[in-house]
This record gives sequence, C-alpha cells and structure tokens, in this order.
Amino acid sequence: MQLQITKFSGKKNVIKYVRGNGTETWMYSDDFFVLHDLSHYALEKVLGYTTAFCGMLNSGISIQDFEDRDKRNAVLITKEAVYAENMANLFLMETVQGNFADMNAVIKQAHETVDTKYAAPVLGVVEIDTIRTYLRALIAQWHALPVGNTLQLDFAF
Repeated sequence: MQLQITKFSGKKNVIKYVRGNGTETWMYSDDFFVLHDLSHYALEKVLGYTTAFCGMLNSGISIQDFEDRDKRNAVLITKEAVYAENMANLFLMETVQGNFADMNAVIKQAHETVDTKYAAPVLGVVEIDTIRTYLRALIAQWHALPVGNTLQLDFAF
C-alpha cells in the first residue's frame, strides 16, 4: 500500500491510500490529520502492525467509514488498532510538547482510560526511539514539501 499526501495552500490537503490491489480511499484533510496519519504510519511500520489503521485501509475499509458512527461501530477493531490509535496521538503530542519521561507509563495510563479489554502495550527503548526519530523525520519532510507536491510513503503488508 502507498500513502500519498498532497499539500495545498488555501484549501485542504489530500490524503490518499492506494491499496495493494490498486483501489484507493482518500479524504480532504487539515494539517492535524496529516500529522496524525504520519504518526500512524511511523508507529505501525516500526512495530510491524498489519491490522491497525493502515492495515484496515489496505483490507478495503474506506477512510470515510471512520467518520460514520454506524460504519465505524461495525468495523472489527483489533488489538493492534486499539494500540495504534492511542499511541499515534501520544507520539504526535511529543513532537509538540517534548518527550515524555516514561513513554510506557503514559501509554499505560492513556490506554487504561479508553480500553480495558487488552492490557496496555509495552514498547522497548529502541522501538520508542525509532518511532520518535522516524515520525519527526516524516513531519520535517511534510513541512519542507512544496505546495502542490505529494509525499509518497510505502507500506508493505
């Protein structure tokens, strides 16, 4: 699958996912969701997640399905998907506020407020550092991207 994010000035950006079978799902997006999707991409790629947000899109779910409460509630949400949604926001917060002193403690606390079905994930120091470094590099690429151009990222399943 390929993630393509096209930057525009004065109007919404476009986030497009081109699945392995050639079909697409896309949406107009403000900068927050661009960064949020980059966070998903970074952590899901580093952690090898195949059934989280990107994997769900690759399997045929439309981005718009997440905007419709009934469709969203009908989607099978895997443990990876629960973990990824929670962590995407936390890693993104760090890019603005600075690194948490204990990322695993923050993940656990945040996770337990939204889900009790699964135990909170515990990441290794190398995984945390790799995600942080990769996400910051992706955000820098996005900010440096000229208007009208597209950032293209591959995700192998």
